[in-house]
Amino acid sequence: MKYDFIVFGGTGIQGRICTRDLLESGYSVMLCGRDPSGIKDLLKNKKATFLKIDLQKEKEIFYAIRKSGADVVVNCAELVFNIPIMKACLETKRSLTDLGGLQRVTKEQFILHNKFQNRGILCITGCGSTPGISNVMTAYAVEKFDSIETITLGFAWDSNIKKFIIPYSMQSIFNEFSDAPITFHNGKFVKENRMTCRGIMNFREVGNQTVFCIVHSEVYTFSRYFREKGLKTIHYMAGFPDHSMSVIQLLMDLGFNSEKTIEVNGILIKPLDFTVKVLKKLPIPTEYREIENLWVNVAGCKNGKNISIEMNCIIRTLKGWETAGSNVDTGRSISIISQMLRDGLIKEKGVYAPEGCVPKKEFFKELAQRKMFVYENGIRVN
Repeated sequence: MKYDFIVFGGTGIQGRICTRDLLESGYSVMLCGRDPSGIKDLLKNKKATFLKIDLQKEKEIFYAIRKSGADVVVNCAELVFNIPIMKACLETKRSLTDLGGLQRVTKEQFILHNKFQNRGILCITGCGSTPGISNVMTAYAVEKFDSIETITLGFAWDSNIKKFIIPYSMQSIFNEFSDAPITFHNGKFVKENRMTCRGIMNFREVGNQTVFCIVHSEVYTFSRYFREKGLKTIHYMAGFPDHSMSVIQLLMDLGFNSEKTIEVNGILIKPLDFTVKVLKKLPIPTEYREIENLWVNVAGCKNGKNISIEMNCIIRTLKGWETAGSNVDTGRSISIISQMLRDGLIKEKGVYAPEGCVPKKEFFKELAQRKMFVYENGIRVN
């Protein structure tokens, strides 16, 4: 059977969310991963199948893509697999989407632009919530300026029950907080100190929250796409509620984010692998609900006047998607963009971020159908 999509990382949080959205949209999917125990409900759908693979073995990536017959590859795996999966897509001549990576990984991906262009295929990197929704909102706002000075963006979220639940990939969180934050000033990337590059902001639906500069791919991609409008400053800031941030910081202080192999009772383990496995088993309280605000502030000039635009996308825990929390904005967004790519709504070739190729109004419409609403200066636009 030829499938519409193949999803790498299909047994993880985002892979499961993305696959469910693709299936509910009527497409067929081959899920690839290591442990199918968490996707039994998805495999009840006759349009879904599972293939066990090890992403550390490149031959298995090639085999899976060819076996699926899919024209579009969806990469929901950890960012360390972005480049190997891209190279497999080049070899098999398949277009793909992924959830993005840190700035260093994103830079490596754009180096492959000409190769993807010459093969007549497209890689869209950073197709989740942020990067993803935030990029498209920024492109929407930037069009309304003659010139822009600054872009500040990020996320803030909270929950009704003040208990630690994994916000999203713990490996991604540890990477974001371990690497030095990178900002953009006067045409140069600048390494910052996370503990000094911080502040308290008030967010729609969330309220006051402390935000920190962290390393994120938007700083790099915005500098590529919006520099011609005079862009001078970019800051990316992450906000976590205190009950979540305190646990993350404690885990890091105790070294549970380490990838160095250690010996425990004669067994070799990586603290990070152990931490991820344990945290995945944390139960989610029955009445647990989340709300997230993806926000962008753009400042610049229009017709000789200084103006600013604030964009927000508000995401709540959805009925029927309770175990996903606000993660629905990541897995379902990459599903939307992947569908647009397969259905010919996105025609570019090469390597792009969403702000460079995703049709904005159509994307916002799809978000609204999934109860993810976008606002421009407080007025809903979808």
